[in-house]
Amino acid sequence: MKKFFAIILVALLVIPLLYSKADAGQFGQLLIELETSVNFSAQTTQWRARRNGWINEVRAAGSNLAALKRLLIEFETNVNYSAQVSTWSQQRNAWIARVNNARNLRELGEAMIEVETSINYSAQVPSWRNRRNAWIASVRAATY
Repeated sequence: MKKFFAIILVALLVIPLLYSKADAGQFGQLLIELETSVNFSAQTTQWRARRNGWINEVRAAGSNLAALKRLLIEFETNVNYSAQVSTWSQQRNAWIARVNNARNLRELGEAMIEVETSINYSAQVPSWRNRRNAWIASVRAATY
């Protein structure tokens, strides 16, 4: 009987983790998708040379939270302020602190959504408007 209860207890603890585990690989793909939504003209000139290496690093990051944090900040750093809402420059330091203090993909996902909302539609490819809501839902599904 004790063995039965031990198995039930383990199942109750492990099964939710299996189904709620954040998908780091999907997070990386969603980060790349966000980057591709931004017009080159809205990004720094240095970004063109860095972009392919950055994409490779995002793909290789896997579940490395520290690497994903760094890569998210690097992406945001290479979006021109002129492509972002006017209040972003005042919010940016707090956002960077939230990214650096993120303890899991859920918190990092919310920060990724926050930076997406800082980018003006005019700085994004026209098809993004139709994709945006599904992208936000995918970020939340992958990180919750």
